[in-house]
Amino acid sequence: MRAAGKEAGMARLIDIARAAGVSEATVSRVLNGKAGVNEATRQSVQEIARRLGRDPGPVQVGSGPLVGVLVPDLDNQVFAAWVERIEAELFERGASALVAIRARTVEREHEFLQRFLQCGVDAIIVVSGHHAQHRGPIDHYRGITAAGTPLVLVNGVREELDAAFLSTDEEHAVRSVLTHFQELGHQRVGLAVGDEHTWPVREKLRVFEAVTAEWGQEEQPVSFTDFSYAGGYEAARDLVDRGATAILCGSDVMAAGALEGVRSQGLNVPRDVSVAGYDDVSWAALTSPPLTTVRQAVGSIARAAVRSALGGGEDSRRPARTEVVVRPQLIVRGSTAAAPDGAASMER
Repeated sequence: MRAAGKEAGMARLIDIARAAGVSEATVSRVLNGKAGVNEATRQSVQEIARRLGRDPGPVQVGSGPLVGVLVPDLDNQVFAAWVERIEAELFERGASALVAIRARTVEREHEFLQRFLQCGVDAIIVVSGHHAQHRGPIDHYRGITAAGTPLVLVNGVREELDAAFLSTDEEHAVRSVLTHFQELGHQRVGLAVGDEHTWPVREKLRVFEAVTAEWGQEEQPVSFTDFSYAGGYEAARDLVDRGATAILCGSDVMAAGALEGVRSQGLNVPRDVSVAGYDDVSWAALTSPPLTTVRQAVGSIARAAVRSALGGGEDSRRPARTEVVVRPQLIVRGSTAAAPDGAASMER
């Protein structure tokens, strides 16, 4: 795993590409000493680069492919798990990962993606990036695909963008938890999630509203905070005040906060309120009580992401749009139990 370096020299990739009549990706491969470019093109690009004042020398990236991997942060263990599994899958295929984190803004994300190109990556994988924002800008993604670099986007789908999309089956995930709550006799279920403008939250909300309406739950209490311990704490207090006896949280970090939020109201989990998380991070079984949660198939999705990133090869640098949805698994532990005495079963 390596960190991105700074671009040497004054000439930009796009300047050299225009002068040479080739793509930025081709320029990047030449300047970084990578294979896949015919000798005539290589010599032409090198000559133009020298003339424009740029001669960075080859970057030692090894003999295998190099893939840029962008994640929001490593504080939330689920993103650390994504990096670990993607890097492991790349290693098995003789490839390496160039990792960047904390792209909090679209501008920052664009900068990281450009640095990936400058470092000569063969493909880019973005986990929970700004592609998940509803109607957010996507021109910086189009720039990647236009350069001929395979782009894989995890946990978020944009219909107007040609890329490989991989995501967890939110329909199956939410229905599994709600069915579990229903079987336990809960008749008032709440949903605690983060930014309502993101694709995963919108999908969870869509399924939650549809299923609870099917069951006859007249009001569907939802608390929008953020995917943090504090967010889960505040959401739980809000949803308990609104009568919820079971809460589905959008992440395990939120669920951990929700456990404390319920207790702060003088209530017990799961005797008075059941709480379920989402992700199944490594410590989810160590909370008190252990979290019932949705286990994302991180390993399977990471494997598919790497396969999509490397599958095109040098003769197919512009893969067609693909979309893969992977089913998660409900893991039942001690944070969910039968509804409190007197709670009627949901209407069916």
